[in-house]
Amino acid sequence: MDKVIIIFGFSGSGKSTLANLIGKKYGLRVVHPSGILRNLCEGKPVDIKNTRHNTGFWETEEGIRLFKSRLEEKEPSDAVSDRLLLKEVSKGDVVIDSWSLPWLASNGIKIYLEADLDVRAERVAKRDSISYSRAKHIVSMKDEETQKLFKRMYGFDIKKDYTVFVYVINTNRLGKREVFRLLCDYLGKC
Repeated sequence: MDKVIIIFGFSGSGKSTLANLIGKKYGLRVVHPSGILRNLCEGKPVDIKNTRHNTGFWETEEGIRLFKSRLEEKEPSDAVSDRLLLKEVSKGDVVIDSWSLPWLASNGIKIYLEADLDVRAERVAKRDSISYSRAKHIVSMKDEETQKLFKRMYGFDIKKDYTVFVYVINTNRLGKREVFRLLCDYLGKC
């Protein structure tokens, strides 16, 4: 069967970085929903073959504005993005970092990268060159609002239902290489 790896984690957990490392290691396509969502919100065409992670975009003023507009849409861009992602899952040989896909896809190795809010805020502050307090405010808001959005759209709770995951890695005290090695060990390929 074709390999499908779905990585979930809240902002700053390391999911996009890990997706890129795993994709390179195993020769899998890498799909970043953040790029798809940004294009959909901006009314631009979506090119699944060339998605890229929008490092720090969703924490900018423009990103926050687009994020909030998603929350008010009758059919949020997330629903369109999720349909595209499910098609990619059906093709196989892909790694996707996603906030919603672990609950929506019926197949795939579903990984949860767990990290405390304070740790994630520190990472986002450093990555985006913003203050810790601003990063914490934005990350917390994204966590809460995305939780509400998916509860309304799909009925699942991204902060409470972890039964869909086959492997959980707490990244609080781990660097990206350590997290990568743990997942490779789990996948049995290192």
